Amino acid sequence: MGSKVRSTTTKRRSDGEPAVATSNGMAKPAEARAKRGRGSRATAPSAPIENDVAGEAQPRELPRAKDERSGRYRRLPTGAHSLDPEEVRRDQRERLQLALIELIAERGFQAVRILDLTKLARVSRPTFYSLYKDKEDLFLAAFDEIAKRSERVVGEAYLGQDTPGRRLSAAMLAFAELAAAEPEAVSLLVLGAFGAGPRAFEHRNRSLEALERTIYDSILPATAAGSARKGAARGRPTRKRHVDTDLSVRMVLGGIREVTAARLREHRADELPGLTQELFVWAATYPTKLPAGLEAPPVARRGRPEYDGSTLRRSSERARQAEGRLPSGRHDLPRQFIVKNQRERIVDATAEIVAEKGLSALTIPDIARRANVSHQTFYEMYPTKQDAFLGAQKVGLHQALGIAIEAYDAYPDDWPRGAAAGLRALLGYLASEPAHAHLTVVDTFAASPLAIEIRDTAMAAFAAYIQPGFHYPLGRDAPKIAPEAIAGGVWQILHHYVEHDMFDELPDLAPPITFFVLAPFLGSKEAAKVARKSKPSARK
Repeated sequence: MGSKVRSTTTKRRSDGEPAVATSNGMAKPAEARAKRGRGSRATAPSAPIENDVAGEAQPRELPRAKDERSGRYRRLPTGAHSLDPEEVRRDQRERLQLALIELIAERGFQAVRILDLTKLARVSRPTFYSLYKDKEDLFLAAFDEIAKRSERVVGEAYLGQDTPGRRLSAAMLAFAELAAAEPEAVSLLVLGAFGAGPRAFEHRNRSLEALERTIYDSILPATAAGSARKGAARGRPTRKRHVDTDLSVRMVLGGIREVTAARLREHRADELPGLTQELFVWAATYPTKLPAGLEAPPVARRGRPEYDGSTLRRSSERARQAEGRLPSGRHDLPRQFIVKNQRERIVDATAEIVAEKGLSALTIPDIARRANVSHQTFYEMYPTKQDAFLGAQKVGLHQALGIAIEAYDAYPDDWPRGAAAGLRALLGYLASEPAHAHLTVVDTFAASPLAIEIRDTAMAAFAAYIQPGFHYPLGRDAPKIAPEAIAGGVWQILHHYVEHDMFDELPDLAPPITFFVLAPFLGSKEAAKVARKSKPSARK
C-alpha cells in the first residue's frame, strides 16, 4: 500500500468510472458492510459444544452486493496509458490485500485460494506472483500495513492532546473508531488468522508490542523525562521503562485488547466507540507505578528450548505419576480407571509436545508415542489431533478454575481476601503445570475458533467472580465493563510471562495482579493493603 496519506476523495479514472480512495489508500467498506455485524448484545459466550471438531467450522458466506465489489476492485485501464508503473503496482497490491482481508473474514485463511484472490481483486495470476511469493507473503504484507495504519491512527490521536489523560482517551477512541469502521482489518491485527502459520502470529505479537510502546510513551512522557533527568544528574544512565509501569500499561492494554477482540469476534464492533469512556474510567483507576510492596518480577526472554529429538520434560509431578503403560493381559483394573488414565496421558502428552515444538509440529504418532498408547487407543478417544488439543485445553482450564474457585470459596464473607486467595492458587497451579499453562494461555490463539470459544467461556467464568466487587460495602462505583476488562488484562499479563517461559516467577505476580483486580472496586490504597498480604509463601 502507498506510503502517502491520502484524504478521502472521489477520483475519476480514465475509464470514466469513479474510484473511492481513503486516507489509508484502501477502498473504504460500504456502509452496508459496516452494519453487517450489528446485533443484540450477548450476556456471555455460549458454552462450547463438546463434540465439535476444531478447524472444521463452515465458511461464513456473507451477503455482498455485486456492484459494491465491482466498484471496490475496479482494475486500472489496460493497454497504452500514462500511469506511473509504480502507481499501477501499488493499486494492484492494495486490491489484493483488501481481497485477502475480505476473503479471510468470509472463509478463513486456509480456505482462501490464489484463484479466489486474483478473481476478486481483478488481477492475473502472473501479476500476483510478480508482487507476492505466495499467500502467506501477501498476508504478512497486509498485516504489516494494518499494523502501521493502526499505530499511525493512535499516534496522531494522542499527539493532538496536551495531557496524559486526554492522550489516552483520544488514542482509545481513535482505535475504537478504526475497529468500528474496518472490523475485518482490525480483526486481523487483534485476532490474527487461524491457519496462517507461526510467522503470522509472530508478526501479530511484534505489532501489538509496537502499539504498546506507542501508548506507553503517550501515558508517561513526563515520568520518563523525569527519570532521565535524575539519572543524568547522578552521572548514570537510566532505563526509560521499568517493570512496574510496564505491568500497569500491559494490564490496561490487555483489557482494552480483549474487550475489542470480543466485540470483533461477535460482530459488534460498532459498540466500541461507545465503550471508550467506560474503558477510560476503568484504566484511570490504576496508578502509573505500582504501590510499594507490589513489585512485579521482570520479564527475561528465555524462549522455547530447541527440540533436539530428546524428551524435554516440562510436565508436573501429577503428569509424571500417570506415565507408563498399564499392565496388559488379564488384570483387575476397572475399565473406567484405564480409560481415565489413558486420556490423562494423551492430554498431558499433547500439552508437552505443543509446549516443546509448537502446535504446527503436533502429530498423532508423536502423541501416541509420548502417551505410551496405541494409535487405536488414541482414535477411540480423539478423532483428530485437533480434538486432542481441545481435550488438553479443557483439562487445563477446568483444573485451573477448579483450584482457584476452591481457594476463593474459603472466604465466603470476605470478597477481597477470597479473590486474593483464588488468584494465588491460580498462579501456583500455572507454575506447577508449565505444559498445560503454555497450551492454554499461549497456543490457544493459533489453534482454532473453537479453542477461542472455550477460552472465552473460561474468561467469562473468571469475570463472574469479579462481579461481587460491585456490591462490596464501602467500595467504589466501578464501570460496568470492569470485570471483562480486568479478566482480559490479567490474561494478557499471564500470556506475557508464560510466553517467555517464566513459570517460576508466576507466583510472585500474586500481589500486583490482586491489586489490579481489586483497585477498581476498593480504590488504590485499600487494594494495595489486601494485595500485600497475598504474597506467596517462601518456595523451597
